[in-house]
Amino acid sequence: MYQVEIIHYQQPLPVLMKPQQGPYSGIAAAFAALRALLQQHAAAPQTVRAFGQYLDDPATVAPQALRAAACLTPPPALSLTAAEVEELGFVYGELAAGRYASIVHAGPYQGLAAAWNWLLQEWLPGSGEQFGQRPLLDEALIGPHDVAPEAWRTRLLLPLA
Repeated sequence: MYQVEIIHYQQPLPVLMKPQQGPYSGIAAAFAALRALLQQHAAAPQTVRAFGQYLDDPATVAPQALRAAACLTPPPALSLTAAEVEELGFVYGELAAGRYASIVHAGPYQGLAAAWNWLLQEWLPGSGEQFGQRPLLDEALIGPHDVAPEAWRTRLLLPLA
């Protein structure tokens, strides 16, 4: 169904994060807050990569207790001090280095759950790999502000041991 690629991040990726608690679908609001922060406080237009970080297993954690973070790497240059950034509810952090199994999902975000299920329940058990003890990540490669939802591309990153 998907082509799996193994990616190895040699170093942690520094990020600016907007933490979010609640159903994972709510991460869109955290990304909107990051965009607003950039529009208001970035010195100039900046090229950043957008990642979602997912800290809990929705099969074992209640939806309202799920923890995630919208992340931008590299952290954008802002006209704010680190203390001011934190006062606004953002934090600086890192995405963990290590090996990840990667697939690219094409289309709207509503299909991401099925893509994650395939990677975790179908590919992983037969792969000879083991789940790594790091958060799941996804990276927006194309969309949602660039093109129609059918053309969106999202890289899913499953941590490997």
